[in-house]
Amino acid sequence: MKTSSFTAEMRYAARRYFQLHKQRDEAGWARGLITASIGLAFPSLFIILALLFGSAKISAPSLGLSWLNGLFIAFLIHGAYRLIELSQPQARLDALQSGGWRSGLFFSVVPVACVLLGMWLFALGLGWWMQQQVWTPLDSTRGLSQFLFISLVGVLIGWAIDHQVRRRQALQLQATEARLLHLQAQIEPHFLFNSLAAVQSLIKPAPDRALAMLEHFTDHLRASLAALREDSCQLGTELQAVRSYLALMQIRMGDRLRFVVEAEPAAEQLRLPPLLLQPLVENAIVHGIEPKDEGGEVRLRAWIEGSDLKVLVQDDGLGLLAKPRRSQQGHGIALKNVRERLAARYGERGRLELHIDEAGCRALLTLPINAKDQGSAA
Repeated sequence: MKTSSFTAEMRYAARRYFQLHKQRDEAGWARGLITASIGLAFPSLFIILALLFGSAKISAPSLGLSWLNGLFIAFLIHGAYRLIELSQPQARLDALQSGGWRSGLFFSVVPVACVLLGMWLFALGLGWWMQQQVWTPLDSTRGLSQFLFISLVGVLIGWAIDHQVRRRQALQLQATEARLLHLQAQIEPHFLFNSLAAVQSLIKPAPDRALAMLEHFTDHLRASLAALREDSCQLGTELQAVRSYLALMQIRMGDRLRFVVEAEPAAEQLRLPPLLLQPLVENAIVHGIEPKDEGGEVRLRAWIEGSDLKVLVQDDGLGLLAKPRRSQQGHGIALKNVRERLAARYGERGRLELHIDEAGCRALLTLPINAKDQGSAA
């Protein structure tokens, strides 16, 4: 069990190690162990290359000092990045690791500068301890030229690898989004057929209600289809589709359904994946309000909290009493669909939290705000 826990902690820390996070919940010892491994790996690599292609012999003391210097530089780089994480908002950190030349320059300059500073400080400290001047490979023109050449090659290789990784991730994201939107389209037909059937049933006995229902149905389709043409849409567009859907359901259910949709003006300008909210609203009605004799209320609220967009969908329906109904296949597919789309688009920072109690159901969406969206919302 302890081995499993150790392995899980190390995998989690390794997955987040090369990403910028203001809030870190991985174990400190795991991050330290990864940093130490990197600090020992690089000098070991250069020592092996020197033994294979060089003529100088490496003594045990110089081997130990090389490892110590590597550890010092590795923890200096780690500390520099941690200071940057703590001093910057998460939205700025996301912009720094979003790709492009600025991101590449940032992740190149910081480690190179830390290596130069680390070698100088280590030599300074070692010279103070030994009471004599200690020379570094960078003190000679040849050594400095070799270091700059190796750094340039490393930066170019890193950029090439990063470009390929981001390209592959973008293709995977497009494929995942297409698959999940296809799944969403498979969930929607029953709503469309039921709505058309309801309009048809009202044409003769209540033509005014049928006309109002058809208008809301048209508005809902217009907003939904417009959102599906892009890989993201503004929250305001998504809320327009949700309001049309709720108005449509209100005509069907009458006084048994009440709803409130409110959002901060700045939040309405932010972008999110299309058709992300309707499954949550539909879930609140189908599994919470509709089976309740006296009906109830659905409330949707959206606001900005720090570097995240929060969207809360809440109902005062059956709650725990509707648990058997909530386990139906459609409910499970819809929630799984939402969670998979969040994971594909946002990784660990996109979350859906579901809370069911006697007072009803609360679904809370947390979506990270990127720097571009934050600027447009300001």
